[in-house]
Amino acid sequence: MVALPVWGAVADRLTSTVGALRLSCALAAGASLALLAAGSSLPLILISASLLAAARAPGEALSDTLTVATLRRSGRAAYGEVRLWSSVGFAAAVAIWAAVLDHVGLAAILLTYPLALLAQLGSTLAGSWPTGGRDPRPPARQRASAGRFRRRIGGLPRVGRRFPVFLGGVLLFGVAMGASSTALPLRITDLGGGLGLVGAAAVVGALAEIPFMRASGALHRVLGTRVLVLGGLVYAGSLVWYAALRHPAGLVSVSVLRGTGYAMVYVGLVTGASVILAPGRWATGQTLLQASLMGLGPIAGAPLAGLIYEHSPALLFVGASVAGLAGAVLAAAAVGTARAPGRVQPPRPETPGSAPDTEHSTSRREG
Repeated sequence: MVALPVWGAVADRLTSTVGALRLSCALAAGASLALLAAGSSLPLILISASLLAAARAPGEALSDTLTVATLRRSGRAAYGEVRLWSSVGFAAAVAIWAAVLDHVGLAAILLTYPLALLAQLGSTLAGSWPTGGRDPRPPARQRASAGRFRRRIGGLPRVGRRFPVFLGGVLLFGVAMGASSTALPLRITDLGGGLGLVGAAAVVGALAEIPFMRASGALHRVLGTRVLVLGGLVYAGSLVWYAALRHPAGLVSVSVLRGTGYAMVYVGLVTGASVILAPGRWATGQTLLQASLMGLGPIAGAPLAGLIYEHSPALLFVGASVAGLAGAVLAAAAVGTARAPGRVQPPRPETPGSAPDTEHSTSRREG
């Protein structure tokens, strides 16, 4: 989580988004192999695991940034059609590894993971990519002095007044997500379900995301930023059902609603950040979004879930429901009141020897 803003600054200030993503994949692949080679040495395991976590942390944020930037003007309408493949991959990975992990062991994951990372890196080597994250100043000025370098990396780009409000909503939703995700397996097993049903709930939720990510563009054209509120309502409703139901199979079926709500909220958050921020700050925005949604929020939500669940599982899910809905409404309000952006010039593709795209970095948006 701590590494995420640093990666955002690297992508926005020192290189391009695709350059930072390639570096992340390469470093994470190396750290994964180092973890495999660490054997039973605890210090080497801790160092390798820490390096792996720091290197892989920005993968989703940078991929989201690259997707939105590549889609350009159609980003809000078409992002979900790209993002749905991540849900497909997650569901497939959970289903496959749940079936084979007992037979192949954990070492197989540490061998497969770097191969998958290198495949992702290889996929970025073909075609051309936006370069909007680069600093438009000439290289000589970029290398000016150590003091300037510290100012460029030491301070995050200005993100305007609405983005902190937006992040507050993201954080609330992340707390709700972390609390409910921690408590759901406990709820299923307490009601008599086994590990198979716990895995089924995860797969069902991920599969439910797919059609609604595919339809996110059409939903946004009809509802605008209210898609975030609708997604928050659906997600909150699923948590209320988790509190009310007393059969483990019923909890698995309600995961359809949970996945549906999450899909609408997640797409709305990623595209909403690109509305609030100027293109040259998108990587910073997406890394901060992920740090709040997938980092700080779940870190705060998980222990809260443990404390409250012991006293009342129903109270835990209802409380998470309220927090999730409040977070979605707050984020939607921040996006909905954002100033209409000025005309954005399409980012110039990244080709060897090309100059940075200054027009893409200086479009008039709040930030």
